Amino acid sequence: MVVLCVAWGFHYVVIKAAVAEIPPIFYAAMRMTLVAIVLAPFLRWRSGKMRTIFAAALCFGAFNYALLFSGFIFATASAAAIANELYVPFASILSVLFLREQIGWRRIAGIGLAFAGVAVIALDKESAPPEARIGIGVGLVAAATLVEAFGAILVKKASAFKPWELLAWFGLIGAPILMIISASLERDHFAALAASDKKLVASAILYSALVSSVFGHTAYYWLLQRRPVSQVASSTLLTTFLAVLFSVLFLGEPLTAVILVGGAMTLVGVGIVVLRAPMTAPEPGAPEPIIVAQPSTAPGKREP
Repeated sequence: MVVLCVAWGFHYVVIKAAVAEIPPIFYAAMRMTLVAIVLAPFLRWRSGKMRTIFAAALCFGAFNYALLFSGFIFATASAAAIANELYVPFASILSVLFLREQIGWRRIAGIGLAFAGVAVIALDKESAPPEARIGIGVGLVAAATLVEAFGAILVKKASAFKPWELLAWFGLIGAPILMIISASLERDHFAALAASDKKLVASAILYSALVSSVFGHTAYYWLLQRRPVSQVASSTLLTTFLAVLFSVLFLGEPLTAVILVGGAMTLVGVGIVVLRAPMTAPEPGAPEPIIVAQPSTAPGKREP
């Protein structure tokens, strides 16, 4: 679990370094292309369920990354890591709206505290680096988590798919859509690539696809099979802490009072939500979607 948290925490540094070299959506498209190639053997066509998978892929393999990686252009990696925690509150809210899940006052308080913590960071205009536009970046990252939370609702309906099948389809569908979005919104892709540090860009793509996605997802599901779900899900807190630490150490980002206070509020809020929902396995704070497809429940029985 610690190795997994380190791998995902360092990924924030990798993304921030990569989007400084090439357009962010173009980078996301290349990353998802490699994921699709590596996981191609897991592709299986399942009649009657592909419409749901296509919709989920838009949320987990395309629009989420277009928003998330673009957010890194404007926000620091530390702020992006903390804002990415909003996936858990958003998923809880949508579960109430669409899955009829019931939550108590403690989880409601945790959700409110998490949003307040991110708002503290987003509204900070004094301690952020002059080149950063924290509010825009945090807003884009938050929008990405909302898109992923909608995707989680769709994945609930795709219980026949194994995790690696889902990831393979997300890559196969997400990569061309990201290419189209990049071609529409970004310019001078190949000029930027030619002028970039090619070793850094290649390493970033390999890290994102192989370490963060393939290894990260494999390790996460391996842990879920052997440890309590609530214990594994709580790794979101350590991942974000390490992401902020690595951003300070390797990117030289300032560890400001706003980041400390806002980050603490967010992590405490998310921790309350996670620990009060032991049967839920939320995404562990990484810039990747992690969703466990739940088996169908008996008629009349509410899904956990």
